[in-house]
Amino acid sequence: MGAVAFCGAVLACSGQEFIPGKVYVAEVSGGVAYTIGGGATDLKKGLTLPAQGARNETAPAAHVVYVYSNGTSLYIDEKTALQIAKFEQKPFPKGTDTTVTEPSVSHTVGRITQGRIIITTNKLATGTTMVYLTPHSQVKIRGQEVVIEVYDRESRIYVVNGDVTISPSGNSAGGVGQTIHSGQEAVVTDSSITTSPSWVQVLSLDPTFINSLAGQLAAGERAQKIVVFETTTGEGGADIQANPVVPTNVPVQITVTPSTLPTGS
Repeated sequence: MGAVAFCGAVLACSGQEFIPGKVYVAEVSGGVAYTIGGGATDLKKGLTLPAQGARNETAPAAHVVYVYSNGTSLYIDEKTALQIAKFEQKPFPKGTDTTVTEPSVSHTVGRITQGRIIITTNKLATGTTMVYLTPHSQVKIRGQEVVIEVYDRESRIYVVNGDVTISPSGNSAGGVGQTIHSGQEAVVTDSSITTSPSWVQVLSLDPTFINSLAGQLAAGERAQKIVVFETTTGEGGADIQANPVVPTNVPVQITVTPSTLPTGS
């Protein structure tokens, strides 16, 4: 047992191998279809699930908030279709505060074909890659609050805070893309209805739009603080475990009984 624990600690600290990442269900409301490997899962708050290969589809008026095991939160809004094509990360030692910084290098690839997602990251590790693909664009994210919306003929990328690099779909392999920063949005239009095959329009972000998403942004930030992760090692090798955060100051429950009620004069 001691040897197994020692090997597990060495693996977690060495960071030599990538392992499949996990997602924690922080919040779910309405109809959300989560399928992976051909099987469907009934989503409930508090579940920890494998992420790589999972497809998510939300019904009208539904949403789900996940926390990736690298500390990033993902808000999937109503009427959205998203596949997490890839999510892997290097093992990391127990005790790492994943609510503040990314615990190890990770690689994420998501494909959103309709709807809206909101990504909220902590400080990402050097070497991490995070890419979300739409029918019109490739979005490389370095943080920290990014909104992606997909429509029939265009994709819109809003950077509330941070930086992203955007390349239109079909862009030449040598293209470096266009970087946009906090307070900017990019509109990537279907090349079939533009005069250029790689057309990205950069605009200033409308503050009223951000205000309209205050609830969703808050939900993503809140989700990041309710769970931490750690790498564990068993007979099957390294795995990732979610540990819900217990509040340090538990509210005091006050019970009113006849003996505590004031008596009449």
